[in-house]
Amino acid sequence: MKAIKIDVEKQDVYDLEIESGITAMYTAISCTCVDRVVLDDETDLWLDDEGLLHEPQPTKFSIAGFDRSFAGNGLICGYNAEGQTISTTLTAEQVRPLITFRGNVPTTIEPTIVISF
Repeated sequence: MKAIKIDVEKQDVYDLEIESGITAMYTAISCTCVDRVVLDDETDLWLDDEGLLHEPQPTKFSIAGFDRSFAGNGLICGYNAEGQTISTTLTAEQVRPLITFRGNVPTTIEPTIVISF
Protein backbone atom coordinates (compact mmCIF):
# COMPACT_ATOMS: atom_id res chain seq x y z
CA MET A 1 0.00 0.00 0.00
CA LYS A 2 1.35 3.42 -0.94
CA ALA A 3 1.54 5.91 1.94
CA ILE A 4 3.35 9.15 2.69
CA LYS A 5 5.38 9.41 5.89
CA ILE A 6 5.80 12.68 7.74
CA ASP A 7 9.01 11.90 9.59
CA VAL A 8 9.64 14.28 12.49
CA GLU A 9 13.07 12.83 13.32
CA LYS A 10 14.39 13.39 9.78
CA GLN A 11 12.11 16.43 9.27
CA ASP A 12 11.22 15.04 5.86
CA VAL A 13 8.16 13.91 3.92
CA TYR A 14 8.55 10.88 1.66
CA ASP A 15 6.67 8.13 -0.15
CA LEU A 16 6.56 4.80 1.65
CA GLU A 17 5.32 1.36 0.65
CA ILE A 18 3.79 -0.55 3.60
CA GLU A 19 1.72 -3.69 4.05
CA SER A 20 -2.00 -3.19 4.65
CA GLY A 21 -3.12 -3.37 8.26
CA ILE A 22 -2.72 -1.75 11.62
CA THR A 23 0.55 -3.51 12.53
CA ALA A 24 2.28 -2.00 9.51
CA MET A 25 1.03 1.45 10.57
CA TYR A 26 2.42 0.95 14.07
CA THR A 27 5.80 0.10 12.57
CA ALA A 28 5.77 3.01 10.09
CA ILE A 29 4.78 5.57 12.72
CA SER A 30 6.83 3.98 15.57
CA CYS A 31 3.94 3.62 17.99
CA THR A 32 1.54 1.12 19.56
CA CYS A 33 -1.76 3.00 19.27
CA VAL A 34 -2.97 5.11 16.32
CA ASP A 35 -5.49 7.87 15.83
CA ARG A 36 -7.13 8.85 12.53
CA VAL A 37 -7.61 12.43 11.32
CA VAL A 38 -9.70 12.84 8.17
CA LEU A 39 -8.00 15.38 5.90
CA ASP A 40 -10.51 15.31 3.04
CA ASP A 41 -13.02 12.99 1.38
CA GLU A 42 -10.34 10.47 0.36
CA THR A 43 -7.31 11.11 2.59
CA ASP A 44 -6.52 10.22 6.21
CA LEU A 45 -3.65 11.18 8.47
CA TRP A 46 -2.67 8.46 10.97
CA LEU A 47 -0.82 9.52 14.14
CA ASP A 48 0.53 8.16 17.41
CA ASP A 49 -2.54 8.39 19.67
CA GLU A 50 -0.24 8.80 22.68
CA GLY A 51 2.12 11.32 21.05
CA LEU A 52 1.57 14.05 23.63
CA LEU A 53 2.05 11.62 26.52
CA HIS A 54 5.69 10.81 25.69
CA GLU A 55 8.46 12.45 27.72
CA PRO A 56 10.05 14.30 26.16
CA GLN A 57 7.30 15.09 23.71
CA PRO A 58 8.16 14.40 20.07
CA THR A 59 8.62 17.08 17.45
CA LYS A 60 5.36 18.56 16.21
CA PHE A 61 4.25 19.35 12.67
CA SER A 62 1.37 21.23 11.10
CA ILE A 63 -0.43 20.96 7.78
CA ALA A 64 -1.46 24.05 5.82
CA GLY A 65 -5.18 24.61 6.17
CA PHE A 66 -5.46 22.97 9.61
CA ASP A 67 -5.40 25.03 12.79
CA ARG A 68 -3.55 22.53 14.99
CA SER A 69 -0.20 20.83 15.35
CA PHE A 70 0.32 17.09 15.46
CA ALA A 71 2.83 15.30 17.72
CA GLY A 72 5.20 12.67 16.35
CA ASN A 73 5.35 10.93 12.99
CA GLY A 74 2.38 10.94 10.63
CA LEU A 75 1.26 8.60 7.88
CA ILE A 76 -0.99 9.77 5.04
CA CYS A 77 -3.13 7.07 3.44
CA GLY A 78 -6.27 6.97 1.33
CA TYR A 79 -9.62 5.46 2.22
CA ASN A 80 -12.52 4.14 0.16
CA ALA A 81 -16.33 4.41 0.38
CA GLU A 82 -16.40 1.47 2.83
CA GLY A 83 -13.93 3.25 5.12
CA GLN A 84 -11.09 0.84 4.39
CA THR A 85 -7.56 2.22 4.37
CA ILE A 86 -6.07 2.10 0.87
CA SER A 87 -3.12 3.58 -1.03
CA THR A 88 -3.01 7.36 -1.19
CA THR A 89 -3.33 9.05 -4.57
CA LEU A 90 -1.09 11.89 -3.35
CA THR A 91 2.68 12.07 -3.67
CA ALA A 92 5.28 13.29 -1.21
CA GLU A 93 6.07 16.11 -3.66
CA GLN A 94 2.46 17.34 -3.36
CA VAL A 95 2.38 17.07 0.46
CA ARG A 96 5.87 18.32 1.36
CA PRO A 97 5.14 22.06 0.78
CA LEU A 98 2.09 21.79 3.06
CA ILE A 99 4.07 20.53 6.09
CA THR A 100 5.78 22.76 8.65
CA PHE A 101 7.91 21.15 11.34
CA ARG A 102 7.36 22.94 14.68
CA GLY A 103 10.11 21.49 16.88
CA ASN A 104 9.84 20.18 20.42
CA VAL A 105 7.66 22.91 21.90
CA PRO A 106 5.84 21.24 24.82
CA THR A 107 2.08 21.04 24.44
CA THR A 108 -0.18 20.70 27.44
CA ILE A 109 -3.11 18.34 27.33
CA GLU A 110 -6.34 20.07 28.20
CA PRO A 111 -8.61 17.99 30.41
CA THR A 112 -11.86 16.93 28.81
CA ILE A 113 -15.02 17.26 30.84
CA VAL A 114 -17.77 14.85 29.90
CA ILE A 115 -21.27 15.54 31.17
CA SER A 116 -23.87 12.87 30.72
CA PHE A 117 -27.49 12.86 31.71
